[in-house]
Amino acid sequence: MKKVRALQILVYIVFGLFVFQNMAADFWQGFKDGYNDGMGTIDGAKRYGPTLQATIDGSFISQKNGGEMKIGENYTLKNIIINSDIVVNNDNISVSWPLNAIETGLILITTLIVIRIAYLVNKVIVNIVEGTLFEQRCIRLIKSTGMLLLLFTLTDYIGQQVSYQVLIAKLHVPLKIINTSAFNFGTLVFAILIFILAEAFKQGARLKEEQALTI
Repeated sequence: MKKVRALQILVYIVFGLFVFQNMAADFWQGFKDGYNDGMGTIDGAKRYGPTLQATIDGSFISQKNGGEMKIGENYTLKNIIINSDIVVNNDNISVSWPLNAIETGLILITTLIVIRIAYLVNKVIVNIVEGTLFEQRCIRLIKSTGMLLLLFTLTDYIGQQVSYQVLIAKLHVPLKIINTSAFNFGTLVFAILIFILAEAFKQGARLKEEQALTI
């Protein structure tokens, strides 16, 4: 029983780390942005860099996207790409509250889905230990896990798209904003495998019942 309890705790730890992995970068970036905003003032006066338009048109950054630059005698940089994170310092630049509400809601829903999946996995572990793996309640737990994995894949992708819309809504400048969101096909394939496993257990349960009737 101790091994089972340790395995259940491990499941929660793994799923907790999964959530932390997805959200820790955003929390850390928000902390750095807030810290830098606080350090960006000297004697009550804010420090300002070059204007954004001057940066874009080449007055500040001489190298343009797709350009090239000679490095020493032996090397040349070609197809130069300027990539940067942008922090909006103007409090008057904001996004409509429905978009922010949708983004926050999707984050909460995704977190709840992950917690629920961890709970169902632990229930399946208990059924395995009790020898009730081929019973209908365990099969339903496995199917529910697969459904939640599909739902997680969908909400995660929608959340990425909403975050992208929040970003471009804050930037009213001629910048090329790259949409890095991607559908998680790995989780989708895993969910399909879960459904196949549930169907295999269902067939196993039916064969077990037929054998019991034959005897």
